[in-house]
Amino acid sequence: MEHQDTIVIYETVAELTKKMLLAAKQQDWDALAELEASCAQQVATLKLTENALPLPSDVRARKLASIKSILADDREIRNIVSPWMVRLNSLMNSLHMENKLTRAYNQ
Repeated sequence: MEHQDTIVIYETVAELTKKMLLAAKQQDWDALAELEASCAQQVATLKLTENALPLPSDVRARKLASIKSILADDREIRNIVSPWMVRLNSLMNSLHMENKLTRAYNQ
């Protein structure tokens, strides 16, 4: 894969994570899931095609900037999604326990 192709993928992933962060802030979980799937496809492509050759300094700087952006957005997304996931897990456990009690007392 050419250096230019590699950096385009990194920058695409960075843009997708920005959109993912916006979706998380808006609690648009469907959009977040779709964007995450697109992001995963880009990362898979990158894993298959990125070569280990040294990058020119300008490309390396762009790659580093993209990675920093991706990590920062990922951290913010996790900060938004983690409490929501805890609440969802609690709700699911409550419903499971309620169903279990209903079955036990209906027998």
